[in-house]
Formats: sequence, C-alpha cells, structure tokens
Amino acid sequence: MHLPAPDFWEFTLPHFRTCLLTDDGSLITNRLAKLLSERGWQVVVLSFPQSIVSDTGGDRLPLPQGVNRIELTDLSEQQLQQKLVAISETYGAIGAFIHLHPEHQVCDAKSEKSILKYVFLLAKHLKRSLNQAALTGRSSFLCVAHLDGEFGLGTIIDFSAISGGLFGLTKTLNLEWEKVFCRAIDLSPEFNPETSAHFIIAELHDPNSLISEVGYNSQGRVTLVSEIASLP
Repeated sequence: MHLPAPDFWEFTLPHFRTCLLTDDGSLITNRLAKLLSERGWQVVVLSFPQSIVSDTGGDRLPLPQGVNRIELTDLSEQQLQQKLVAISETYGAIGAFIHLHPEHQVCDAKSEKSILKYVFLLAKHLKRSLNQAALTGRSSFLCVAHLDGEFGLGTIIDFSAISGGLFGLTKTLNLEWEKVFCRAIDLSPEFNPETSAHFIIAELHDPNSLISEVGYNSQGRVTLVSEIASLP
C-alpha cells in the first residue's frame, strides 16, 4: 500500500542520552550521523570488525566532527556488554538505536547472518535502556535494510533475503516494547547515501506509531497491509 510522506514530530534526545548507530561500511553512516549531530543529538557509531564488514578501500570511512566511533574486534556477547557499559558511562545512556544493515555486496552470507544475530543481542541488552528512556521522552529502535524497497516482493533488484529477519524482530519488539518507537525500513539500493539518510530521519520523526515497517522505492513510500481475499 502506498503511503504519503510522514508527518514530522520535532523532538531531540536529552543531552544525557545517546543515539547508537551501527556502521554499514557505506557513506550512509556518515550522512546520517551528520544529520543527527546537526540536530543536537549525541551520536556514537558502533563499527563491526572489518573482517565482517568491508569499508570502501579497506579503511574506515571518516565520521563527521563530534561523532565518536566504537570498534568491535569480535561479535561476542561479552564484548558487546563491555562496549555498551563504556558508551553509557562515557557518552550517556542509550536512548535511541539505529541499525544500518550492510548491503549484501560488502559482506558474505555468513557474515550477514552473524550481524543479524548480533542485532538480536543488541535488542536484548538495550531493552532496559530504551524502555527507561521512553518514560521521559521518545526512544527509538530502527532497523534499516536494503532489500528492494518493496519488502522483497519486487522482481527487478537482486538482494539478500537474510536481512528480512530484521523486520520480524522489529515487529515483535513493537508489540513487546509498547512505549518505544520501533520501525523497520527497506530502502531500495538505488538511492544515494544523502537521500537514504533523509528518508531515515523522516521515519525516525514520524509520529505514527501504528506502522512498524516502511519501504522506499522509485514509486514512493509503501507498507504492507493484509486484505481479505475471496476463495475461488
């Protein structure tokens, strides 16, 4: 179903709250971190091991001034817990989480599955922080994938279906975390980093909490709805 552009709810994170943004190895990370930082958000970028996600040219792409990076050396739960504690103590409790899932061209299927499992671990360990933040303002859990902008239902763009698991996770959390804004976004890989970042900002500020998944493709903004079909 086609959707209009979302309304824009103007809000920001309190100075003692942090937005945790995962690094997909593309310029989208830089562009999104810049837009959030310009809006006064405290942004910390969590980078996966380079053996899992390869940045362009093999080096980490630079981040905007004022945005800090935390690098993972492995995907163990123990290191994740250590990093999350360090982030909270250094920058502030996490009040928003945005996962940018790498496109399948920059990581193989095994690595992509590892990242998907890691996002489930992140949700487990962010549950308390995000739900506490929701008591005093808006807190968010967003996952951004690059299927085809049509939730994998299109027939033109080649994509990996592994990241489809993010949509199931987000819809489940949307039911369990009633006060946390949860949304999964499917961005067509045809969009450039700047456009993609602006779409994510628009969804982050959408006041409509009744929608849990949104896609963007050349035809516009869409979501999935169930319809009653008559039997033949």
